[in-house]
Amino acid sequence: DRHLGVFHQHKDAVTGLAFRRNTNHLYSCSLDRMVKLWNIDELGYMDTLFGHQDGAVAIDALQREQAVTVGCRDKTVRLWKIADDAQLVFRAGAATDQHRITKALGSAPEIQSELNPRVVSSLNVHETTLRTLAGADAEFSEDCVDCVTMIDEETFVSGGDSGALCLWSVQKKKPVFIHHLSHGVVSTGSNDAPPRACWISAVAAVPFTDLFFSASSDGCIRMWQMRAGKTPGFDLVNVIAVNGFVNALSVRELVPEDPMSNTRDVVVAAAVGQEPRLGRWEKVSARNVVKVFTLRAVLPTAGQ
Repeated sequence: DRHLGVFHQHKDAVTGLAFRRNTNHLYSCSLDRMVKLWNIDELGYMDTLFGHQDGAVAIDALQREQAVTVGCRDKTVRLWKIADDAQLVFRAGAATDQHRITKALGSAPEIQSELNPRVVSSLNVHETTLRTLAGADAEFSEDCVDCVTMIDEETFVSGGDSGALCLWSVQKKKPVFIHHLSHGVVSTGSNDAPPRACWISAVAAVPFTDLFFSASSDGCIRMWQMRAGKTPGFDLVNVIAVNGFVNALSVRELVPEDPMSNTRDVVVAAAVGQEPRLGRWEKVSARNVVKVFTLRAVLPTAGQ
């Protein structure tokens, strides 16, 4: 509970922090386009990683000596292999156009009646939105990538201003799966202008499981589950109501009090604001707060 020190090496706003799991190695990213490595035990600077052509606005890391970042308007997701002094560059910027909307409608799984009523309602709204846009000449381009989270050491998810969630694998340079307009669209207030996608403002995964969460300004945090089998993809499994811009998410598993329990709870913390994290171009009626939600019996325990 005491102040240890200050690191001054970044030249612009620090936009993301991530600890390497089970270590005191800290990774940071900044609008100065740099990713920096720190040793908390020695309170010292370790290294700087260069490559982004725009500000690095989000970072995540797990157990290996590597980190994943997104570069906002350079439209790249980069996996930094720190021990090898190398980086893998993945080109984002996927567009949501009439062809992709029609394809998404054709490949959408059937809505199951036994799902949570909020999920069923959200899926129905999403399908109706896609069908409406399929008959219109609307296109949603991804001009910036705002957030990223690691599912495991070789799989990660990114989100941006096109409203699409992209699933990536280190084996391919393009997304292996894209869920278009994941948080819907909003009207621009003009009859002549097409609607605007609700951009993805935050994503967070439960590490080394099949669950992750996404958020926007549409009033919902959405929980997604990876599809089983060899076909990549994910499906909506839960919806949490929250008003405002969700600018950050953090997810943790809870250790069950009963050692014989077959399930584990998950805690979701959401940083909610009246305005977006990276700008003040829009404002909604909400409180600037951190909201914490507990989802009961979400995950099976190890070995189940």
